[in-house]
Amino acid sequence: MRVPEDLNPSERRLWTAFTEGGQLDLAEGRDARTDVRRATEWGPERRIRAAALTALLHGVREASGGTTALHLNGARITGALGLRHLRAECSLLLENCYFDEPVDMAHAEVLSLSFRGSRIPGVDAYGVIARGDLMLSHVTADRIELFGARVEGRLWLVGARLTCADGYALDAPDMVVSGGLYCGGGFTAHGGVNLYGASVGAGFELDGARLVNSRGFALRAPNLVVASDLTCRNAVFAGGVNVFGAEIGGQFWLNATRLTNTDGWALNAPNAKVGGGLYSRGGMVAEGGVNLYGATIGAGVELEGGKLVNRRGAALRAPHMTVAGDLTCGDGFSAVGGVELSGCRVAGRLSFRGADLGGGEPMVLTCTNAEVREFFLDRLRSAPGVVSLAGATVETIHDDAGFRPESLDLDRARYVVLAPYRPARDRIAWIRHGRTCYQPWCYEQLAAYYRRIGHDEDARTVLLAKQRHRRDTLRLPAKLWGRLQDATVGYGYRPLRALGWLGSGIAATAVFFALHPPKRATGEGTPHFSAVAYAADVFLPVLDLGQQRAFVPQGAGQWVAWAAVLAGWVLATTVIAGITRNLART
Repeated sequence: MRVPEDLNPSERRLWTAFTEGGQLDLAEGRDARTDVRRATEWGPERRIRAAALTALLHGVREASGGTTALHLNGARITGALGLRHLRAECSLLLENCYFDEPVDMAHAEVLSLSFRGSRIPGVDAYGVIARGDLMLSHVTADRIELFGARVEGRLWLVGARLTCADGYALDAPDMVVSGGLYCGGGFTAHGGVNLYGASVGAGFELDGARLVNSRGFALRAPNLVVASDLTCRNAVFAGGVNVFGAEIGGQFWLNATRLTNTDGWALNAPNAKVGGGLYSRGGMVAEGGVNLYGATIGAGVELEGGKLVNRRGAALRAPHMTVAGDLTCGDGFSAVGGVELSGCRVAGRLSFRGADLGGGEPMVLTCTNAEVREFFLDRLRSAPGVVSLAGATVETIHDDAGFRPESLDLDRARYVVLAPYRPARDRIAWIRHGRTCYQPWCYEQLAAYYRRIGHDEDARTVLLAKQRHRRDTLRLPAKLWGRLQDATVGYGYRPLRALGWLGSGIAATAVFFALHPPKRATGEGTPHFSAVAYAADVFLPVLDLGQQRAFVPQGAGQWVAWAAVLAGWVLATTVIAGITRNLART
């Protein structure tokens, strides 16, 4: 490869180092990160013209000795480095360098590419292909364009500081990285990161990162594919995160992460698929709420200690989400705006133990048509509000005496166990709390639960409460008839009341006729008068002791006798109605 004649001394040293397979270090032992900040003070001995680099790279095929890397450290690159459509069978390593102008590498192809520790006005690497790693760690740049890039190794952005006033600081839609994508260690992107449709063949790390975007999502990554974990521990996303339809093969970590979005969801992940779990151990702050509509989680969801706020709707919105493990939102979890889990399917536990589902405001919890194995609603710190389990299917519901929402909807809800056991009077108040409309299903389910555990008396108490609630919905005549049935036999669920009424009626009638005996009827063979037998004969319509035919009451006794006959028929009718109701249920 012919050496150009117009090279300065530093460029000749670089040319020699390149052809011999070595490195040119113009920093000469200085602290590279501190040194590059003072690049404007460097002398001419550290300057390399971009044109010289371009000539060197375009002539690489002529190099002898199998040169594989152009490695330059601590140089100031003057002029515009234009490497568009470059095809170089070598690695390009320009580290801890200062670039006067942006770098154009659109559609270039190299073995590996590194700008580690450099300061660059911007990098246009649209469609670039790196056969190895692409290293941008600790880079300071205005904008990095990686639209459609192909990185067959790993992409490093650890500690990088990117700033863009009119677009994404890192713009990499449809990028494919065969290895991992590493953006931790203080990575900052003022202008946000765009990874729409990108694919990462290993893990994606954003631990400790800070992404800021005032015009949209701080991390825009719909349809992102990550083969392993997506980790965002201790990260800040001012503008929120959008991973709509993303596929994450491993875990999704949000420990101590802060997400804020004043115009939309703080975490927007509808239809996302996570092969492992979604975890925010140590608490997560999401100002703008979390949207997991239709998401599929292959393990558990842990949101303990999370602080979710949404003034426009539900703080946690996850209708039709599927969770293969537990969904736990307890131990300090707070949701200002409530929780929406309609149609959600949780194979394990759904726990709000110790949670505040209103953040100081009335709680809102909607689990309509949800399917859950165990549901924990005990030790809630919420102000009374609205809870809906309408149509839900739950094996076990755990609550405590403190669970008293303003409105509890259990219509069409199915459950097997209520824990702990509480007597029927407490549970009746539980299902009636804040509900004025008559929902027979709620009573039937509660009665069935008591029968399953062998508490038949509790079951009858529930069914009696059901009839009383139904009576409140009827018109006056039916309501009066219902009150009569309730008073006499408790709608058939208190049959011993009939004996009390029967005994009292016969005794009162007997006392009256003992004091005012009826007149003996004419004819022979009439029995001797017995006040008790006469009262029983009059009071019981199905009993014939011969007393009523043999004796005729006089004066007021006629009215007493007719009243006793009427009372007897009423009592008999209510008893028959109660028996019929019980037989029909059986």
